[in-house]
Amino acid sequence: RLFPSHTNQRKCTGCHRVEPLGAGNRFADLGDANRCVCYSCCRTVIVDSNDAKPLWNKVIGFFSEKLHLPIFDSMESIPVLIVPHEALNSQLQQSHYQGSPQMFTRGLCLTEHQIGWNLMLPSLTFDRSSGSFLPSDAQSRGHTYFEIPKASKANPQTSVTAILCLSGLPADLTASILAHEATHAWIKLHPSFNPSMPIPLQVEEGVCQLVAMLFLTDGLEEASKVNEGDGGPSDEKLRQYFKFSIETDTSEVYGEGYRKAAKAYAHIGIEALLSHIVTYREFPNI
Repeated sequence: RLFPSHTNQRKCTGCHRVEPLGAGNRFADLGDANRCVCYSCCRTVIVDSNDAKPLWNKVIGFFSEKLHLPIFDSMESIPVLIVPHEALNSQLQQSHYQGSPQMFTRGLCLTEHQIGWNLMLPSLTFDRSSGSFLPSDAQSRGHTYFEIPKASKANPQTSVTAILCLSGLPADLTASILAHEATHAWIKLHPSFNPSMPIPLQVEEGVCQLVAMLFLTDGLEEASKVNEGDGGPSDEKLRQYFKFSIETDTSEVYGEGYRKAAKAYAHIGIEALLSHIVTYREFPNI
């Protein structure tokens, strides 16, 4: 519940807790669109693309070993970029993507029409002693640049050039977003995917949310139950909240889409569900 005095206060970009009043209680400032991160989320915060690569590898392993999905050519090597709010927003304006009203946009799967874009990427590290984000090295000055490359085509009709994820999120949330975007990539790289006949948003986003939920449930190591004395939630509680946010999303596209996908998954499993969606562009009639 938000009280009137809270309405103008910032919220943690990871867990949405309201930033406390008082100079000594402020959250860590990201220096990006007035965003901040609480110290609980800062325990595992991802603010550098190099830190995202192991998470992407974990997602690919989950697809292959837990979900038993084929990994199409080039999927493992798709560039995964941790980007500031402005860079993500500029790419969103070039796409059809419409975010959930409950969860603002945090990731994007780029396809071949964005080849050649230059993106400014944060190159930061969290310094707990000062409670702030500092450049990873003196030369980078806190950022670097990346040009989106051409993609090799597993499906000759379409290609995926990069995965973007918002900076400043805790590792579990970042990984779940990468699982969501990896599902978009898997669909687009599927040999049967036809880009001239797009999948309805509710169907595609719903199944992507389902895979994000499955990853949070079964794709990560056990989360720590220890609260490190900062007064915030443990990593276990944070993970529970991220799952709760997917389950209770009220939007027609993401929330209702997730619930329809989960119902179908309970009956036929994930590979049959994804194959049906790619082929028929709808949820199976169950």
